[in-house]
Amino acid sequence: MFWGWRILNILIVDDEEVTIMGIKKLVKWEQIGVAKVMDASSGEEALIKSETERVDIIITDIRMTGMNGIELAKSIRKEYPSCQIIFMSGYIENEYLKEAIDLEVVGFIEKPIHVKAIEGAVQKAITKLESMQFHMEVRHQMNLENKQYLMHKLAKELIEPVANREEIQRNMKWLGIDWKDKEYICAAIFTVKMEENKDIEKVLCSLDYCFSEIEHIHYLKDTTHIIFFIAYQSYEEEALREVVKKSRNLVSKEKTYQICGVFGLATNDIYQAYRSYESAVIYLQKFFYFGYHQVRCCIKEEEKKLVFDETLMESFIDSLKEFKREQTYVCMERIYNQLRSQHTVLVSSIKGIYFKLLDYLYEEVNRSFYCEYDSGNVRRGILLEKIHSIDTLTECKEYLYEQVEEYYQSAENLAVNNKSIIDIMEFINRSYRNADLSVGEIANQVYLTPNYMMMLFKKKMGKTVLQYLTEVRMEAAKELLEDGRVKLSEVALKVGFRDSGYFSKVFRRYVGVSPSIYREKNYFR
Repeated sequence: MFWGWRILNILIVDDEEVTIMGIKKLVKWEQIGVAKVMDASSGEEALIKSETERVDIIITDIRMTGMNGIELAKSIRKEYPSCQIIFMSGYIENEYLKEAIDLEVVGFIEKPIHVKAIEGAVQKAITKLESMQFHMEVRHQMNLENKQYLMHKLAKELIEPVANREEIQRNMKWLGIDWKDKEYICAAIFTVKMEENKDIEKVLCSLDYCFSEIEHIHYLKDTTHIIFFIAYQSYEEEALREVVKKSRNLVSKEKTYQICGVFGLATNDIYQAYRSYESAVIYLQKFFYFGYHQVRCCIKEEEKKLVFDETLMESFIDSLKEFKREQTYVCMERIYNQLRSQHTVLVSSIKGIYFKLLDYLYEEVNRSFYCEYDSGNVRRGILLEKIHSIDTLTECKEYLYEQVEEYYQSAENLAVNNKSIIDIMEFINRSYRNADLSVGEIANQVYLTPNYMMMLFKKKMGKTVLQYLTEVRMEAAKELLEDGRVKLSEVALKVGFRDSGYFSKVFRRYVGVSPSIYREKNYFR
């Protein structure tokens, strides 16, 4: 059995070298998880070794010259309480047993030594060590979780406009912090956008390290927002600047996820900490303009109204209607440049412009391509949801570009497809007399694969290529049948049928009467 968390060291103590050598040689230490076996010939030597080497288990004789085993055990228990002790003795006396119980010795082995007895006692010591380690880790985890819970509670109180002073004081006391006399309290908010399978706790740990130079608490508000509260004196402003610098360095270099942060305006009252938090929340919206991978410090700015040149909107719409691609892109770039310079404007106003641009685009798609989109209200609802989910102005710009590019690509595809349809029809009109005319030959003539050609033709014309070929042949046959001089067998050959019987069958299915009856009805008309 191996002790899971580390490799064990054992110290054997006896003033008889034969006993030490026998134990070291006979016991299969590696099989029971022991990596290093040391020895000492006296209690004094054992104490010296325990100071320079980590000792997990001591197997010691009780009766030794100088410091005996019980005295050694008392010293070890005082200095190294987790070390497990096993006694060896050729004499089992009540006094020894009482001392062993008091010292919480895990085993008492009688001499002469038996290997099984040694192995059993060591196994018992290992089990006790594992139990102690487990409970120590549980206590440590509970302390960490309790600290996280208390920080969570304190931060939630600090962001509330109406502070519960008693609750704030109580949580600070439990956390062992006292911010009542701090000159400044500042909130910092970091927004993180990452894949679902990523762990935001790792991001929190990295950021927490950046704040290590100054008193702070952190609060994981949700899966995308991490909040810090910092308490400092005026003479600690250099430390605060270092925190900002470290966090900027971390955020700017991060490539595996999107992150940005803002430090709010400082307040000088712990019970007004929410003001710093609110200033950070408001300023955080400006990252719509700035983009991710930045950390900024909040500054007071007066909110302004949007200034927008409506003629740009008109030019954008006109360019779409006239399929002027370059003009459309010029308009979009000018709109973007005009909007990005107005970072004191409400984000909703900017998003409103992009909503209008996209709505006009989709209306033009409906008009130009007869797309069966959802009704206007449903479409606008979906569009509003999409615009709301966009985080930055750059993303708005990219989404509009993407949709416009799709619009023009569809227009190009439509033009190409229309020409392909015309080419298919013209080739069939020229070649229908050929009895060997096949779908593959038609496809080769218009440089399309047979499957794609058939799909395109059916989608555009509502009929298959072969149905169209049959129509052309039957219409030509009708004209020939109205001329009484042409025999029925000749008519079949002239419209691509070698078998006149099969021709008659197809003609009857297409026209509703046989070729001969059709001739009788139309020859003297």
